[in-house]
Amino acid sequence: MKPKINIAFNNGVLGAVSPLDTGVFAFMASAVAVPDTFALGKAYMVKSMKDVAALGITASIDNYKLFKALSEFFAEAGEGQEAWIYGMSKATAVSEWFTEVEGVSPAENLLNAAQGKIRGIFTVYNPTAPPDLGAEVMDPDVPVAAGLAQTLFEKYADAKYAPFFTVLEGYAFTGDKVELDSLLTQNFNSVGVLIGDTENRSGATSSNGAAVGVLAGRLAAYSTKVNPGKVRNGALKSQKMFVVDTAVELYDNEALNDKGYIAFTTHAGRTGYFFMDAPLACPVDDDYHYITHRRTINEAFRLTYDALLDFLLDEVPANADGTIQAIYAKTMESAVVRKISTSMPEDLSADQTDPKDVGVKCFVDPSQNIVSTSKVNVNVGIRPFGYNRWIDVMLGFELTND
Repeated sequence: MKPKINIAFNNGVLGAVSPLDTGVFAFMASAVAVPDTFALGKAYMVKSMKDVAALGITASIDNYKLFKALSEFFAEAGEGQEAWIYGMSKATAVSEWFTEVEGVSPAENLLNAAQGKIRGIFTVYNPTAPPDLGAEVMDPDVPVAAGLAQTLFEKYADAKYAPFFTVLEGYAFTGDKVELDSLLTQNFNSVGVLIGDTENRSGATSSNGAAVGVLAGRLAAYSTKVNPGKVRNGALKSQKMFVVDTAVELYDNEALNDKGYIAFTTHAGRTGYFFMDAPLACPVDDDYHYITHRRTINEAFRLTYDALLDFLLDEVPANADGTIQAIYAKTMESAVVRKISTSMPEDLSADQTDPKDVGVKCFVDPSQNIVSTSKVNVNVGIRPFGYNRWIDVMLGFELTND
């Protein structure tokens, strides 16, 4: 055969996105099985609404909420972004999705099916019968589910080195912002709770949940450092936003934000809706109170593990007193710094005036006695970005006196 060059035309790229691994999210949802195409308790991967349709998930009453979440996700993230779906019986509460049965919860089964690729789980709750609120102003199962999701996060990060975050709906919120419990006293720094939806409570498709698809899509569209409420990135695609039956622009969403909930907002001089911020259910002084910091540190966690795995059970050159030879310690440090800085450079706040500063530091103390302990302590630090949450301006007249 004559040597030649083969060039083929690639089709289907225009209008698509360059998918981000950091934007691989999953939707756990109350759903109804579709014969032959969509079973409950099984993980499915989709990259477009065409894939969703192939599973038989449509805007029908049975699976409307899941369909809505996925359509809003792809509207924000773009076709081509990987997402996972896991249907649960409508007779189960969200807390049951994170509850272990014989040592494994449904959420963990989902994570395992995706082999650790999932960076965030978003819940879509649509029970057969609405929950009994009693004297509560939000489904009392929400904080229970949050605690269980935090426990799974800690377990999975420790066992599989694949940390993730979870966003729950502020399900069945009555609109009473005064009686609503604050999340700032919780310690769930990998869990967020979203209030607000693209549909209202009294509409034809009554909403008790939240627009998790919108949040997931906006997060998936940008790297980990980017706040979903970043104004420069433009308004959300959704044209309507409500808290219960009140339009977002008429509701006191700042009160929700002040209690640690993820909420929507509008900005004077800008058309459309935005996220006010993205806090997680923990105190403000927690290093991971904001989802940007949680997502960034989660990626650094995964990369640090990957960089150091090659050193596991490695032969370590030792000095006469059993301590680590300095050159080997430097080798470990360099491996970690190189892995993180080359894999997520846009998410690290490196000093632009210093070519040697990559926003990551790693230190392996060579004075550790590796011979007697067989243990090496490694300290890794990454520099996050800051965010303009408040901009104070002093404005006045400027006159020049000659």
